[in-house]
Amino acid sequence: MRFIIHGAGAVGSLVGGNLAESGESVVLIGRPDHVAAINDRGLLIKSARGDRLIKNLVAVEHPSEVAPQDGDIIFLTIKSAQTEQAVHDLRERFSEETPVFCLQNGVRNEEFAARRFLRIYGAMAALSATFLTPGTIAHTMNNTISLGNYPLNCDELCREVADKLNRAGFKTTTPESIMAVKWSKLILNLNNATYAIIDNFLQMGLVTPAISRFMADVEEEGLHVLDVSGIGVSDPDNPINFEKRLAELRSVAEDPEKIEKAAELPYELRTYPSTWMDLKLKRGETESSYFNGEIILLGEKHHINTPYNSTLLQIVESMAAEKAEPGRYTLDELIHQIEQRRMKLYNGEGLS
Repeated sequence: MRFIIHGAGAVGSLVGGNLAESGESVVLIGRPDHVAAINDRGLLIKSARGDRLIKNLVAVEHPSEVAPQDGDIIFLTIKSAQTEQAVHDLRERFSEETPVFCLQNGVRNEEFAARRFLRIYGAMAALSATFLTPGTIAHTMNNTISLGNYPLNCDELCREVADKLNRAGFKTTTPESIMAVKWSKLILNLNNATYAIIDNFLQMGLVTPAISRFMADVEEEGLHVLDVSGIGVSDPDNPINFEKRLAELRSVAEDPEKIEKAAELPYELRTYPSTWMDLKLKRGETESSYFNGEIILLGEKHHINTPYNSTLLQIVESMAAEKAEPGRYTLDELIHQIEQRRMKLYNGEGLS
């Protein structure tokens, strides 16, 4: 078995690096500067437990540089907007029978991949990693990966890959419905825009009462839309328990010591969501339409107002188009923007 990691940014490099360190054969496909750094000196993974330099990796810039072989497994870790082009490029090189695991945020990637390949698997990474510099990433939080056939069950190959990820240091689950688990991750990703707009990071948000309550409100709006739409997020192997999570977010108490500890975290150990990084690097686009946009569309379909998600998407997409850096609004200013939208909805000036 050989793992082809297409989209080796932070998460893809972490998964590929851990697999390689555990003895698996791994090829990373990534950006030119990252590829050059890895081939020159190896992949450096930073974490609170220390630094690891992994050298037994092959890195290339495009699928055309990979010679297919029996036992290849493709992991997609690219952004959702790039999936259609990526599977087109991969299909020109690899057989349609090659297994493809969509280790991506959002819920549309498996559908795109299934148009080109026959053996599609969903995968959800309940972990956080940050791209620091070419050749260097940080593993900042959590360590769980869920796998499953698309859309249901888990076959022998799925269990074999899960076992290899376990041996690479990840905690893996194999839920009956991987898409229920991926919808759960989408709910968590709704606040990626929040952190980009207010210029903050997850560890600080989780100990700041105002931010954690706001996160709960955003997620609750998304969960309500999914519930009315008949989209379930429950599975016995789902690592996310929303009843518990929302209660914990709303019960965060003011604790100066915890806030000070979070503030002292070095940059490389802070968890900045990918949307924050997209704005910071002025990439001109984000994945927010695949997160908040899903909730807005379902809300419109079922006549449910979505002031939180609509406001977040409108602001962050505007910031991306203008190449604005994170921090356009404070949390109070963001809440004011949402209240203005809520009043417009109340006065019948549109659903979203």
